Amino acid sequence: MSGGDESGRPEEPEEEPGPLLVLGAGVVVYGAMGAAALLWLWWRDRIAALGERAVGSHGAPAASAVGLVVGVVAAAMLGAAIRRSARLREIASPAQRLFANAGDGVSIAFVLISAVAEELFFRLAVQDAFGLFGSVAAYVLLNSTVGGIRWLLFTLVHALALGSIVHFGFGLLGSTTAHAILNYLSLHRMQDS
Repeated sequence: MSGGDESGRPEEPEEEPGPLLVLGAGVVVYGAMGAAALLWLWWRDRIAALGERAVGSHGAPAASAVGLVVGVVAAAMLGAAIRRSARLREIASPAQRLFANAGDGVSIAFVLISAVAEELFFRLAVQDAFGLFGSVAAYVLLNSTVGGIRWLLFTLVHALALGSIVHFGFGLLGSTTAHAILNYLSLHRMQDS
């Protein structure tokens, strides 16, 4: 049977959502994640952990530098893995289609919103309640559910690196910087492909 609906008309190709729709959806989803993290901390009477872990004990320059190095190294590792693996390219292609027409402004906004929200949730709220390995397990479980088992090794290393940044005193500034740099360089690479 040829492609078409029941009336015999040819099926129209599905239109990809526009960049602003993707950004709006990201704001809603990641806004809820960030709010959930803060509410969970407040409910547990641990909201002070935000202030304690925001910059970390090594100061802003060290936290930013560690985040920058970890983000660049992680982006290089992910880029190399995607170039070598058709299965990983297959997983990355939906994100590539979503952000193909997004400009730098939309990409940067999405990257910052997602990095801040995920770090608040996993590295602050979850890690505060369940420790480093609990936050790694939660991050890997969620991201493997979304990306499949093929992302398991990368998400494990990524979660361990980001959690270790906070664990060793470089704070949310360090982990959020690493996360944002990885996401931005990955999106930029996809847009250039």
